[in-house]
Amino acid sequence: MLPIIYSLRTAAAFMILLSSSIVRLPYARAFGSQAAVTFISRGALFSPSTRIAKIYKRDCRANNAIRFTQRSHKQSSLAMSSSGSVELLCVHVFVSVKPGTEAAFLEASLANARASAKEPGVSRFDVVQQIDDSTKFVLVEVYNNDSAPAAHKETAHYLKWRETVADMMAEPRSAIKYKNLFPTTDAGWDYGDAALE
Repeated sequence: MLPIIYSLRTAAAFMILLSSSIVRLPYARAFGSQAAVTFISRGALFSPSTRIAKIYKRDCRANNAIRFTQRSHKQSSLAMSSSGSVELLCVHVFVSVKPGTEAAFLEASLANARASAKEPGVSRFDVVQQIDDSTKFVLVEVYNNDSAPAAHKETAHYLKWRETVADMMAEPRSAIKYKNLFPTTDAGWDYGDAALE
């Protein structure tokens, strides 16, 4: 049985053996000699759970990089603070609809939210309904910068939503603006792989 090797110098020497015909480990053939150096130098050559965890972590990083690239059109307009955190504009729009119009309002609002969440200046767009009063809703809108709400209000889906819900309002909508404190990155607000359907 081969000893577990802890030093990088010894690991490098061991790699020469791995690449020669003297020593053939299934691990080196399966994962490559560079991966073997990484695991050997950390004393984890014979630990399958460690190998699996490292491979999973590497694959997760690759998937996150792909997701980051897909979000790059949104992130290009993000406002950054001097500390490096993302400064997002969070707007809570409070809506009170007439009794009996809840379902129609929800249908129109969900269509608007799905389209809004795909806008370059929008990090998130949620629709929530009050539990003890079904006529009360809050639209949670998270924008990448201060100019994104104005751009949002010029979109066809917003104009259609505004016209559709105008007669459903029990009182004028009100809004409060917030700044994000946590999460401090746009990734924390991202829907991820969740479908926006």
